Amino acid sequence: MSKMFYNKRRNYHNHLLFTVIERKPAVFITGTIILTIMILAMGILSTNVSAKKIPFREKTVVSVKIEEGDTLWSIASQYITEEYQDMNTYIKEIKKTNGLFEDTIHEGKYIIVPYFKTKEVATSSW
Repeated sequence: MSKMFYNKRRNYHNHLLFTVIERKPAVFITGTIILTIMILAMGILSTNVSAKKIPFREKTVVSVKIEEGDTLWSIASQYITEEYQDMNTYIKEIKKTNGLFEDTIHEGKYIIVPYFKTKEVATSSW
């Protein structure tokens, strides 16, 4: 394109823009506001936010009432989870938690039984 044609075209567009601004400022301002809102809305709506739940194992306890015929072994077998090496290790932890020095437990009493359960925690990613 020749330089003269480019300058005429540029002057025409500048003249057109200034004519709209001078003659109809409300239209120009309204258009500018709408354009700004659209740009901001696109930025806000395009943001991808998601929450993911990541499971993890949490150690917790349960209070168990000892019934007739219950043993540490029978109670432990109901609550043991994969985090424990074996049943004997688990029973030792139950005894330690309850301050027991023997395997004897008595009907009607309560013992605290530790165990692991799955808990989900939400994490957000942007």
